[in-house]
Amino acid sequence: MTDRPKTEELIQSYQAKSRNGHVHGGHVQPSVPSSFPPSPSHAIAADAEHAAPAAAVHRIALIVSTASGAPTLQASAQTSGLPADIHAELDSDKSVASYAQALKDAGHEVMVQEGNAHLAAWLSEVQPDICLNVCEGFRGDSREAQVPALLEMLGIRYTGPTPLAAAVTHDKPTTKRILHYHGLPTPLFQVFERADEPLGRDLRFPLFVKPAHEGTGMGVHNDSIVRDEAHLRARVAWCIEAYAQPALVESFIEGKDLTCGLVGNGKDVHFFPITEVDFSGFPADLEPIYGSLQKVDFDHLYKNKCPAPLGDALTSEVRRLTHQTFLVTACRDFARVDFRLDGQGNLCILEINGLPGITPRSDLTLMAQAEGWTHGDLVRSVLDAGLKRYGMK
Repeated sequence: MTDRPKTEELIQSYQAKSRNGHVHGGHVQPSVPSSFPPSPSHAIAADAEHAAPAAAVHRIALIVSTASGAPTLQASAQTSGLPADIHAELDSDKSVASYAQALKDAGHEVMVQEGNAHLAAWLSEVQPDICLNVCEGFRGDSREAQVPALLEMLGIRYTGPTPLAAAVTHDKPTTKRILHYHGLPTPLFQVFERADEPLGRDLRFPLFVKPAHEGTGMGVHNDSIVRDEAHLRARVAWCIEAYAQPALVESFIEGKDLTCGLVGNGKDVHFFPITEVDFSGFPADLEPIYGSLQKVDFDHLYKNKCPAPLGDALTSEVRRLTHQTFLVTACRDFARVDFRLDGQGNLCILEINGLPGITPRSDLTLMAQAEGWTHGDLVRSVLDAGLKRYGMK
């Protein structure tokens, strides 16, 4: 189409608007001060010997969302209880301590706060130089956009996606529409608001059903693969009821599960080794799909091939598609893109995580470790990408 804007023109315009954030004035006493105690010095002590002194020391607000700090959530009116993986995306206190230690190892002053209702008052009180935002949010279909939106309103610098990019990448159908518009390969799909909606003519079984806006494999189980109409209707109904959101139904791609991560911005990005998930370590009765059971419950059985044995040409194509997806969704500083590679060598983009996990056991961390980085190196690289984008490094 002749009116389709070029990718780089879109991104240069968009990033120029988000580059000039500044710390806004104001001094408000928080009604309920809330922060984590200092992280234990032994949390990730091994990283200290690898940490290079920071070029400049900054006051960092580490914004988190932890399972221990999560508010009480209510089940959907149609279901008897919340899904078992409802908190799968949230950090543990141990992970938060590891983030804080990584930043302290570089000489920064670190202050930690939950991304909850007290955040705005707390930020106005502490006045950080920049926020390292790893907050997934607790409620709503655009919950990953809530903290970035607040930081934008307060004029405070931060790492990671803007409110727009966070909302877009958290909503899988919106991401897929953008990929389709830019001619990037993604499975055919349909969004179901009700279980009895007609199935699109272009969709053929087997199909794959998952919540429209969740992460960490939430809602992805053996039953997500559906091979006939009856199972499709049952799974869509369950998904809508359990997660109180639409269901995304897409063509199921038999093949290898790949993921590619990066840090940086624009053309100045570093790609980590591509990972292929090796499902042989998981129980034999689990389908070869990367759901919350595999990511959380059976994390100790996880195996991978990193770097994935793809050959130079395919490796380059995965990285090209990862970078293009990063650009067209206007992500910043870091991201991870998930793929399926079918038996004919065709790549399909499943989704992009614009706020990927960087816990000591996250996929992005394992990729970084495969090329000799420590967990602390990864955390600091995300901060450094943000500092560089703001001209602070």
